[in-house]
Amino acid sequence: MVDFHKGFEGFDKLSSEKKKAKEEGLILSKESEAGKEKDIKLESSPRKAEAFYEDILKFVKQVLDKVASGRENELRGEEIHSWIVKKCDYFLEFIKPDDVMNIVFGHDEYEKSYIYNHSVNVCIIATHIAYKLDYSRENLENLALASLFHDIGMMKIPEHIWNKGGKLNSSEVAEVRKHPAYGEEIFRKLTGIDEVVSLVIGQHQERSDGTGYPNHLKGSDIHYMARLVSLVLRYEALTHTRRWRVRFSPDKAIQEILDNEGDSYDPEFMKALLRYVSIFPVGSWVKISTGEIGTVIKVNENTPMRPVINIVFNREKKRFREPHILDLSKQLLIYVEHCIDPEEVKIL
Repeated sequence: MVDFHKGFEGFDKLSSEKKKAKEEGLILSKESEAGKEKDIKLESSPRKAEAFYEDILKFVKQVLDKVASGRENELRGEEIHSWIVKKCDYFLEFIKPDDVMNIVFGHDEYEKSYIYNHSVNVCIIATHIAYKLDYSRENLENLALASLFHDIGMMKIPEHIWNKGGKLNSSEVAEVRKHPAYGEEIFRKLTGIDEVVSLVIGQHQERSDGTGYPNHLKGSDIHYMARLVSLVLRYEALTHTRRWRVRFSPDKAIQEILDNEGDSYDPEFMKALLRYVSIFPVGSWVKISTGEIGTVIKVNENTPMRPVINIVFNREKKRFREPHILDLSKQLLIYVEHCIDPEEVKIL
């Protein structure tokens, strides 16, 4: 088991994820660094971020519902691509990533059709990581498209199967495993969209150790974007409720992946997830070693185990009249003990 307080064993031994990205020709550093400077100057606007999230959710629902109702011939690749370009513009120019990430971890409305929110969350997390890795604008757009619609093929499978409130039988599993191929086929037919998008959709359930599907690909045989999406979708699924199980807290989700599924995912992207999303992501509630409770408002990328926290409750679980900010990167004697379920916070 990984002891987070002692650090992730092997974390520092991994090669630089940005170095790997440069070697694969994925980045345009001057362009991306300019974007980061704008990010720093943006004022926080949770309301703007909420509207941004809801707009993406509405669009995804429209597209997926067309496929579910047998109207996929109405999809227009050029329109979908133009829409994603505009959303990437808005994400890079006007929205603070932390505000959007806060929404991802702050909502857990999955009692019925989880797939819409799941699609949006995977897109936001994957795009956030890719942006931090300095992906070029073209690659960022293609990743956003592929991650947003990675599960579009699921709409060709009866909902009572993929949204079942219990364990799937063997025939149902066989049906669900067809969805990457269905999704790839849908996007291959669309004009105006890079073919890499359909490739990533077709590979998003592959795993680095060959345990994935549909083709049991391994390592570098899987497109690098698909390797990122496969990790993010697993992490997102664990950290949000499904009809058949309760969600894991973010730290327990990471623990589960590292302890039991570590070989299934690209270690470079695991390192990026830990660094840029963190074991204690923005929006998560945490208890610190003093006994106080607060919500994470910023991840310190160089010290992801030491986020910036808005302290709301004292050690007796009484709400402070005036919450205060604590930056654990500057308070080395204090550390995060574990995440707190938001439902538990609601009753305090």
